[in-house]
Amino acid sequence: MSLDARDILRMVRRRPVKFVPSRRVVSIYPGEWPSPFEGKGFEPLRFRDFEMGDDPRRIHPPSSARRGTPTVGERVALRDFRIMVTVDCSASMAVREKAEIQFIAAALLLYSAWQAETTFELALQNGDKLTSFGAGIGSRHFYYLYHTLQRLLFDAEVAPRGTSVALSRATPPNTMILYCSDFLEPDGELVDLSGFWKKVRRYDLIPVVIQDDFEASFPPVPGETFIPFANPETGEAEEIWLSRRGIAQLRAANELRFQTLKAEFDRHGARLVHLSTADMQQAEKRFNAFFRQRPRR
Repeated sequence: MSLDARDILRMVRRRPVKFVPSRRVVSIYPGEWPSPFEGKGFEPLRFRDFEMGDDPRRIHPPSSARRGTPTVGERVALRDFRIMVTVDCSASMAVREKAEIQFIAAALLLYSAWQAETTFELALQNGDKLTSFGAGIGSRHFYYLYHTLQRLLFDAEVAPRGTSVALSRATPPNTMILYCSDFLEPDGELVDLSGFWKKVRRYDLIPVVIQDDFEASFPPVPGETFIPFANPETGEAEEIWLSRRGIAQLRAANELRFQTLKAEFDRHGARLVHLSTADMQQAEKRFNAFFRQRPRR
C-alpha cells in the first residue's frame, strides 16, 4: 500500500460525500425528506378536524384553541436511514492498484456516513453471503470499521471476525448498499448479474465499480511491448509480449466488458459509480456528482 492509513484519514476529512437516498425517508437530518408513511414521529404532516373513531389523545390543544374546534395532528412516521459499505476481497481485486482504489472509496464512504449521523456498517463479500462487522453510529464505530477495513484489504494473515449473513437478508430493506467490486469471476468474466440482482433488489443499491487504468481502458503504448499481467487466482505476475493488434483487441475487450456491465445495471434502474484511480479527490467528486444527479422515488 503506497498511501499511509493516517494520510488517508486526513484526506477523507476534507470533503465528505453528501448522501441522497433514492427512497423517501424522514432524512439523514430529520425533516428534510418526508416519509410516505403516517404514524408515530416528530415531523408534523397536517392538521384536520377531529372525527368519530379518532383517539382523543391525538387532539392537539393549541391548534384546537386557535381553530375553535377539536383538531387532530397527524405526524410522519420516522424511517431509519442506514448505510452499508461492502468490499470485495476476491483474488481479482488484489492485482495492481485495485485494492488501494477500493480502500480509498470505502474509507471515504464510512467517514461520510459517520458525519451524516446515521447508522452505518461494513461488510465483506463472499459469494452469496456477506460477513458483517456490525452496525453502529459515532466516532468509535468509525475507527473500529476503518481499522477492520485496513486489515481486510492489506493484512490477510489477521482475519477480522464478523457475522455471516445471506446477501438477500443482510440488512433491512431501507438500507443503502454501496457495493464495491470489479464484478468479475476468477476467469475474468462478468459475474451473473441477473442472479445478483435478485438478491439485492430489495435494497437501495449503488454499484461502485472498481477498476484501474489497465482495465478501464487498456493503456496506450507506442508499439509492440512487454505488458505486466497478474494471475487473479494465484497473484503471480509476469510480463507478456503483445503486438499492436493484441493491444487493440485487449482495449476493445475491456471497453466492451464495462459497457455490458453498465447496460445491465441500467436495465434494472441502478446507476453505477466508476472509480479507476487511487485519488481521494476524484473519488469524492465522482460520488458527489452521482448523488447530485440522483432521482428520488
